[in-house]
Amino acid sequence: MLNGLKPLAVSALCLLGLSAFAETASAAQWVDSGRTAYFKQSPVNSAWEHTCTTGGAPIQDFPGTCANDAFSGWTTNYNAARSLAYGQLNACHFDSQKLGSACYGLAYAINGYAAEGGLPATCSVGARAVVVSTRLETIEIQNHELDMEAVDSGREYICQ
Repeated sequence: MLNGLKPLAVSALCLLGLSAFAETASAAQWVDSGRTAYFKQSPVNSAWEHTCTTGGAPIQDFPGTCANDAFSGWTTNYNAARSLAYGQLNACHFDSQKLGSACYGLAYAINGYAAEGGLPATCSVGARAVVVSTRLETIEIQNHELDMEAVDSGREYICQ
């Protein structure tokens, strides 16, 4: 009787181990790498800065370069996502003479291939992506005088 339980116990342990592996594999998620780029241009103030790592101090430069950019694919992914996000802005019917007129773009790129919207829910462990959001808006600066404000923001994610 005990001889019959040993194979059953071994099989149960194997299945338990496989289920834990399957849960780990399916639990992959996007994690912020700390690599960012930010650009704001308005008549009131302008800023351009980037960060290279989580918790790193912002560096004045846009989009700037970081030591890990070549390895991570930041430049390729950033350019691809930014291009698609700007395409969305260009397709929008922005009216610079109408207060509150605004257009938005949101895109991400993985391995240099861009898609509209935010990151997909699933990912392959080790993959890197960059999400770029853009905004163009008509604002009032004073006495009904209108101008435009533009904001670009890029953020890198790693699938873990």
